[in-house]
Amino acid sequence: MTILFAFGMPGVMSSWGVAALHAAAREAFGDYAVISTDKLEDLRQHVQNRTKAHAVLVSQFPEAKLSELILRVNLPFMLFLEDPVDAVSYLARSTGQQDVGLIRAVSASLACLEPIAHASNALIMRRNDAGGRSGIDMLLKRIDEHLNIDLVPDQITNALLHLGMTASGKKLLVTPPKLEEAAATVIAGYAPPRKDGSELSEPLQRVIEEVLRPLEIGRGDNSRQSICWPRETFFSGDKPGESLEDSVDLTGGARCIIYGPYFHLPAGRWNAKLAFDIDEDCYGQIFTIEVHSGGTLGKVRIRPEGTGSFETTMRVDIVEPQIGIEVRFMMDSGAIEGRLSGWSIEWLRAA
Repeated sequence: MTILFAFGMPGVMSSWGVAALHAAAREAFGDYAVISTDKLEDLRQHVQNRTKAHAVLVSQFPEAKLSELILRVNLPFMLFLEDPVDAVSYLARSTGQQDVGLIRAVSASLACLEPIAHASNALIMRRNDAGGRSGIDMLLKRIDEHLNIDLVPDQITNALLHLGMTASGKKLLVTPPKLEEAAATVIAGYAPPRKDGSELSEPLQRVIEEVLRPLEIGRGDNSRQSICWPRETFFSGDKPGESLEDSVDLTGGARCIIYGPYFHLPAGRWNAKLAFDIDEDCYGQIFTIEVHSGGTLGKVRIRPEGTGSFETTMRVDIVEPQIGIEVRFMMDSGAIEGRLSGWSIEWLRAA
């Protein structure tokens, strides 16, 4: 049984790359199964059932168990990567939305893909690298050679017909186009790379730089880069579902006043620095801060004295990057006055 593995971020590179893998599989196998899953158990069930002799597995958010298997068996696989700005832009066009949910999706993919990004059996195709260097024929041949599909020239030619080798009006191109030209003809919602994020709102661009840019795979040593989750990405406990305002009135009973943002981090040990300002004294109020991701990962209590800026730290072990992270900021008792602002979390990988 032959299974071709493809992993990748949401985006143009992944969309074209997966299409290329399917085109190659059609030529090589004829009939094959498609396993679109992030879970090891789904792959195991398919192998046990053996409904078809060959398969293509595609995943954007592989769970830790699936990544561990891929590394252990040492089979060749494809990894398609995208600039985080372009990934968010792609999702914005695909969904017609521009909100923090797009950041969550891309953070999940980056966090889940990081464990396999440095494997020797990975062939990485990054859009900004692959886009201008060679034609799609060479890109397809690299995929073919790495995955040991062994397409003959006629099969390569037939596969290219589904990958942008034909211009508008179904006219066959003489010279294989570059990736961007080909992708523009076969991918719905295509747009060229825009590192400035000009089609996105300014607030969303800022969040990309703070939350996603430090997670970018293969661009320098991100182990020393801090990741900031700013105030505007969290939710108000007093107004569930609404973004946290700059200033929070603490008057009222014991309750959760801040929660979210459900972003993702790669597996490993992290140090979290939680910072906030007390603008109006809450007179000995004790706050409990908890971090949850499939369970409680950390808990700390803090009792600020007076007004000013306060911070506390917490060490957190991320086990399953596929699960979003929720931080809860809670008041342990009621208050008759007090005001909080400037809430943020900074994450740094522990040594």
